[in-house]
Amino acid sequence: MTELAAGHVIAGRYRLERLLGEGGMGAVWSARHLELRSRDAVKLIGPRRAGDPDMLSRFVREARAAAALRSPHVVQIFDSGIDDGLAYIVMEQLEGESLAERLERESTLSWKTTATVVTHVARAISRAHEANLVHRDLKPENIFLVQNEDELVAKVLDFGIAK
Repeated sequence: MTELAAGHVIAGRYRLERLLGEGGMGAVWSARHLELRSRDAVKLIGPRRAGDPDMLSRFVREARAAAALRSPHVVQIFDSGIDDGLAYIVMEQLEGESLAERLERESTLSWKTTATVVTHVARAISRAHEANLVHRDLKPENIFLVQNEDELVAKVLDFGIAK
């Protein structure tokens, strides 16, 4: 995804601002919706990977799976599509850190934080199972911790290999 740069516009609506991270499937960028002026996260896979039918199918499955789930403990999906060979998913941009980052920094969590994270993840996975979805890649890197005012909220990310 290094061929993309800040300023690139996806689907005529999302201006990429800065790279948030790269993973096995693609890259995630902070982006600005040009009309609404909202800040969103845009996950992209490039033309080379989007040309792989299995990869594209997995990417579309991720968008559909996450979009179908309505839960405060699952990252919210707003849009998806293919623009000029770039497959994209637009989702809420979360402020905080992954559970993996928190554990690396603190090594252990308080009982209260642990109880909150476990409860929120269980709610997300329960909602997924009600929709006949199995996450299949639940790990600290795919759990994001958001501090909302005075409460911690855990959100499950990356339904890319959901079944």
